[in-house]
Amino acid sequence: MKASFLLLAISFLTGIPSVEAQEEVHQPRILILPYTATGQNALEEYETSFAYRTAVTEVARAMNDRGFRPDDLQEILAHVKENEAISTLQGVAFDPIERILQYSTADILVRTEVYIHTDDSGANSVQINLRAVDKVSSKAMYAMNFDATPHFKTDDYGYLARRALTESDQISQFIEGLNASFSDVRLNGRSVSCIIERGDLSRTSLSDVMNEEYDLLADILIDWVRLHAFKGNFRVRTNTENQLYFDEIRIPLQDEDGRNVLPDDFAESSENTLVRSVRIIWVSGCLCPDRL
Repeated sequence: MKASFLLLAISFLTGIPSVEAQEEVHQPRILILPYTATGQNALEEYETSFAYRTAVTEVARAMNDRGFRPDDLQEILAHVKENEAISTLQGVAFDPIERILQYSTADILVRTEVYIHTDDSGANSVQINLRAVDKVSSKAMYAMNFDATPHFKTDDYGYLARRALTESDQISQFIEGLNASFSDVRLNGRSVSCIIERGDLSRTSLSDVMNEEYDLLADILIDWVRLHAFKGNFRVRTNTENQLYFDEIRIPLQDEDGRNVLPDDFAESSENTLVRSVRIIWVSGCLCPDRL
């Protein structure tokens, strides 16, 4: 019997330590990335508006002052423009965010919304919202909306952004939320989610008996996950003859020698083990059980 299965989705929640644990596990690198929820091009705003760019820079500075290592967004943009032979990101045919992520070494993206309000008297106010997400999976890690500053008759947007971040020590609250997420990853491992579906040309389903012990193919896959999930932590959301969906599998953050375990490391060990039941092919971090 031959079976063809396609892993439709696999995502990794990168395990990141808190600042306090940076001697045990690598300290996370972050990228402060301009973002808007309204559809407005935040990168164009970052390029063209000094006030907006100054506020975003203050977020990076605040994170750096508190032990994080932000990538230099302006330097990354310079590399993108140089390689694309362009002077501005306006009207480009490619996805600028995708290019930026290719150049960034960050583990975490801090999507930064900046709103600059000017009242009728000409006084300015700044509001900042931060959303921390995993760079690989885009899974949310922590989010916080900061209070807007009072209106001041000043064009010093750096001062306004710093005040928005530090009023009532809100930036520390945001970092504490991030550290709580990091602590969970250190304790419980990284999170992997995947969907395995029966291929259109498959003559075997996930509910077919595969051996003399009457194990179903889905049972074989679940047993392997149960054996290798970190601390046995995993969760099956859907198990039918056509689909097996693990909405969470935990993998270890470090190996026995204290080195960080990357998703590719786990993929390599998984391939060697699962080949007994299905032929495993790993492509760009995706697991594709190809043929039985």
